[in-house]
Amino acid sequence: MVKNEPLDSLTNTVYRRLTDSLRMAIITGEFKPGHRLKMSDLIDRFGTSQMPIREALQQLQGEGLITINPHRGAEVRSIDRQFISNIYDLRIVIESYLIRKACEQEALDWVDELKKAEDAYESLIEGEYTQDTIEANHRFHRIHNMIANNQEALDTLERWNTLIAVLRNIYRYRKERILQISAEHREMIKCFEKRDVDGVLAVHATHCENAKSNMLCDLPK
Repeated sequence: MVKNEPLDSLTNTVYRRLTDSLRMAIITGEFKPGHRLKMSDLIDRFGTSQMPIREALQQLQGEGLITINPHRGAEVRSIDRQFISNIYDLRIVIESYLIRKACEQEALDWVDELKKAEDAYESLIEGEYTQDTIEANHRFHRIHNMIANNQEALDTLERWNTLIAVLRNIYRYRKERILQISAEHREMIKCFEKRDVDGVLAVHATHCENAKSNMLCDLPK
């Protein structure tokens, strides 16, 4: 045990490591669709207690990677092209609502934060595409999504972003898409500044469709 670290912090660390390991095992196909995640097997595999495993399974259920049945336990879902396509389609719906709410705000000072976030993203894409680049891209969207003050919507998007980030570490963006993201972000900022709701929604829909197409191009068929 790490000295001087609170127990709840240690538990949280174990839970996160478990969640990350299980998520990766599912996405990479180590655990096939239909595979039952038995508690006893997971305890042996990770050498931990039931509590962090149960929390990790609940998280993965929220991400849509597993189903939990009271009689059969946890079972791996199929992470196929349709599943990924559905996530991107739902993202358009939820973020479109949040964008509308953001544009209704009297003050637009948060647009300056969008510009700073995009500057940070563009400073990273000059080098190798890394986890930092993925996070900078997500940070841009968190800024305009947070303005609507809808935590439930944010939590849903964050679960999907976690899954997409893992996939992006496996199937990297192509260079042309990296530059395209930047151009689309800049167009969104212009529309936000003009309070052009229809304009920003149109750019955002294109942005999500391009992201989906790029991901599906690299996923196994």
